[in-house]
Amino acid sequence: MKKYILLQLLIVLAIGCKAQTYPLDTDYKTIPNYSYLKDTNNSLLSYVGNWKANYSGNEMVLKIEKIDHHLNDFGIKKFYEDVLFIRYSIKNSQGIIIETTMNLNVTDARIFSDSIFPNESLVSFTYLGGKCTVGWGGITLQSIDSTHFKWNYQPESTVLTNKNCPDYPAGGIKINLPDEPKDIIFTKQ
Repeated sequence: MKKYILLQLLIVLAIGCKAQTYPLDTDYKTIPNYSYLKDTNNSLLSYVGNWKANYSGNEMVLKIEKIDHHLNDFGIKKFYEDVLFIRYSIKNSQGIIIETTMNLNVTDARIFSDSIFPNESLVSFTYLGGKCTVGWGGITLQSIDSTHFKWNYQPESTVLTNKNCPDYPAGGIKINLPDEPKDIIFTKQ
């Protein structure tokens, strides 16, 4: 009898644990804490890799990596999610690196996916900004085909004062991520 009860308990627990996995495009606000938003259709895989684009005389290289089962902790809401992280390097026309995040650990990258829109072949990202969070905003990548996507960056904050950021440099902080032209095309390397 004990074996039967134990077996039933294990089955219930196994079913309960499985029920905590949801498709990646599920609204995180609707799931229980510590649930898992999984990339069940492998929609993120097509973005993984090294990508390159040229704009306004600069060259930008992206390194996009997928981390499975990454913990998102929003205080009262905690959940696991398959996430893309972007590290980047920008060189000017002389080949001099003007900004890079390639030396950061992947999960310390300040650009990470936050939503997926499979019907539009689009992934949305949050950019936490650079020094003093200048430039924070949203980035979308829209797949064109297996080797190209469109980049669109919408900065939300471009100006801070010394009051908000005590070590704000006198000359200001330049945002190097491209927001113009719109829809820069990246090619897989």
